[in-house]
Amino acid sequence: MTVKTNDANINGIWSAVLIEELWRLGIRHCCIAPGSRSAPLTFAVADHHGMTRHIHFDERGLGFFALGLARATGEPVALITTSGTAVANLYPAIIEAHQSGIPLVVLTADRPPELIDCGANQAIDQLNIFGNYTGATLNLPTPDRSISLRWLLGSIDQAYARSSALGLPLHINCMFREPLYPHQVEATVPIENDVYLASIQPWIASLTPYTEYFVPELTRLPDSGRWQHFADGKGLIVAGRVMPETDVNIIVQLSERLGWPLITDVQSQLHGHRKTIRHADLLLASSASESLFNKVDRVLQIGGYLTSKRLDQFIARHHWQEYWMLDPAPRRVDTGQRQSVRLVGDIDSVCRQLLLNSEAIQADREWSTPFTAQAEKLGELLKSQRPEQLNEQWLGASLGELLPPGSHLFLGNSLPIRMVDIFSAHHLPGVYASRGVSGIDGLIATAAGCAAGHQGPMVLLIGDISFLHDLNSLQLAARSKTPMVIVLINNDGGGIFYVTTKGCSNEVAHVTNDYFVTPHGLTAEHAAEMFRIGYSAPQSIDDFNAQFHRACSQAGCSIIEVFTESGLGAKSIEQAVAMAKTL
Repeated sequence: MTVKTNDANINGIWSAVLIEELWRLGIRHCCIAPGSRSAPLTFAVADHHGMTRHIHFDERGLGFFALGLARATGEPVALITTSGTAVANLYPAIIEAHQSGIPLVVLTADRPPELIDCGANQAIDQLNIFGNYTGATLNLPTPDRSISLRWLLGSIDQAYARSSALGLPLHINCMFREPLYPHQVEATVPIENDVYLASIQPWIASLTPYTEYFVPELTRLPDSGRWQHFADGKGLIVAGRVMPETDVNIIVQLSERLGWPLITDVQSQLHGHRKTIRHADLLLASSASESLFNKVDRVLQIGGYLTSKRLDQFIARHHWQEYWMLDPAPRRVDTGQRQSVRLVGDIDSVCRQLLLNSEAIQADREWSTPFTAQAEKLGELLKSQRPEQLNEQWLGASLGELLPPGSHLFLGNSLPIRMVDIFSAHHLPGVYASRGVSGIDGLIATAAGCAAGHQGPMVLLIGDISFLHDLNSLQLAARSKTPMVIVLINNDGGGIFYVTTKGCSNEVAHVTNDYFVTPHGLTAEHAAEMFRIGYSAPQSIDDFNAQFHRACSQAGCSIIEVFTESGLGAKSIEQAVAMAKTL
């Protein structure tokens, strides 16, 4: 790769060097929102032959698209925005990236210092705007030929190394004076381009970063004696959020070696696996099953951010002899403040090492049998009560069975992810979700980014409020080159609030409806038409199956809108909990 060295102004030179260095550091995708102040950065990306470009008019959606793209590829993704509120629109995606440990490189154009806090157009204080939600921040000065390009390259590399070590977003704020466009020349050029670039000629001629950081990735594990002491007891393995690229079979093998029951979150890539304890959320609602769980005296949790509130509360309220937690990121994920050992490292490699350290352990093969028996009994009850109408419960129980081979499932927050977590018994090995903050914003955009990175069929299960919240991002979904199927549950409002407000008196029922559920009476039909997306609204299970299989077999985006009775999803959960209590 060669760097463009004939730019007419200093902004173009700095931007070309910055983009080239990011490419050498491993950035292959750049997401761009249009804007004049960011023109030097945009032209630098447009001129770069190695960078894949993604353009969108809405910065909020663009940020979430980049988040999904980074999540699916496992690689950092760059973002470019202009100055002002365009930058602030990225904040929700930056927060989710921080909480989920997703690396982004955010390049924000900015006004020069003399135009800040003086009433200049589109100028705000952008320094450290993302607060503690980045792993590193680099506030670049306005480009100047008196500043060596060696300083620029070294600063980029150091900031990138700091954020990469934490697996967190990097914010690079770029102040630009005019001229901003490549055809516009500087008023005065004190140092000609060839002289200015001379100090980095060896870098220009190479293909490597200016400064290469080699940070040892060493995971320190407790000694084998302590591990064997921990493993010698009535334990439980809880698999939380695990990325789809992880070899989760090693978790199953560890569970079998220890003889411990394995319960799985819907984000674990093991949910519904035949060697796991299914329907854990409902089991914990049963007195008989809870008495089994109360015999557990130690927990090994692999991955955080559990979907089931009942499971999270069960872990949080018990006084464990020991509670170990493994997650790739060092952040604290311990809602009950119970953890005694925190393992930080790659899930594959750490579990493999723990498995090797378990060779001498004599497992109690009968310990997990009662858990399996209770789960199978509950599964049969749920199967006998599976609805024969197309509704939220049926989708939660059945959608996983309909997914074509090689496809991925993105679960929207609020009620959709809970319906699948509670009712699905089918193995779901390719699941994405945004549970870092569990917001309902940006879900269409994030799923579209995952689809672009995965390059295979993507199914998004989403509620109507989340859908309306991210309507602009249908433009991103419409560009999908592979099948992207949006299964939209339209229960005319926020169905989750029928769950959270359960127990309120009838006198305040109107408050629940008007202020929380917020019925809207809208459909997605004309939105689909606006964005030229295929649309259907099946009325039966057979009709849904036909429409779903058709959508999964054709390139591009399709919306399948399922209309359900308001509050029915909450009722189905309530009935399932009552059924579990009869065990």
